Amino acid sequence: MACPLFIAHRGASAEAPENTLAAFRRALALGVDGIELDVQVTRDGVPMVFHDTSLVRLTGRRGRIAQFTRRELREIHVRGEAIPALTEVLALTRDCCVVQVELKRATPVAPVVEAIRRSRAGDAVILASFEPKLVAEARVRAPHLPRMLIHEGGGRGQTAPRARVHRLTSVLATLGAAGVSLNYQAIPSVKFVAALKRHGFCVWCWTVNQPRVMLRLARWGADALLSDDPALLKSTLSPSASPKAVSRQ
Repeated sequence: MACPLFIAHRGASAEAPENTLAAFRRALALGVDGIELDVQVTRDGVPMVFHDTSLVRLTGRRGRIAQFTRRELREIHVRGEAIPALTEVLALTRDCCVVQVELKRATPVAPVVEAIRRSRAGDAVILASFEPKLVAEARVRAPHLPRMLIHEGGGRGQTAPRARVHRLTSVLATLGAAGVSLNYQAIPSVKFVAALKRHGFCVWCWTVNQPRVMLRLARWGADALLSDDPALLKSTLSPSASPKAVSRQ
């Protein structure tokens, strides 16, 4: 059984506030292969690492990232931790691991690409989104960066697996994507994973926090597992494999 890549979802978010430098430092200390993070852009054009549309759940403040400047956001914290700029995170992770940068809905792509360029992090960054239009724009603005589509997968039983594979691979090919990051609950079988891989696409799975599911998806050949608890992921699968690359323009 090949070991999948271990990807820390929003950093080691089971142990530290999600999408903060503390969570990313903890993930790196655990020796993960990669981290996943979310990016939105401030009113003055600075890409910041934050998941929710609203600030309320994580900070207790009303409003959205896009309504604030970078300077104003310095006064807003997530359980005592600052909201980091993308460039800060890329400086921390440089030469350490792969970084999947999720472009949130309506996020301007150009400032994100520029931040990656200034950070000289292009060799380690994968741009990803639920929004095919954003993945397509990423291809135009940064054709040298690998891309992935994030997808709910359609849910068990809603569409025949063969039809789902055909639909997914057609979209991925159109986008020039390296692969797909799927809700693990929508993956029906080892044959489903194998079919996607036969078409040349890598298969990542989110968000996997149960040992039995980690083991099953590893047996099924998933290329990477995203988990809030990378320590549990490592202890469950006992990794020895080195990171794999994705590279399709």
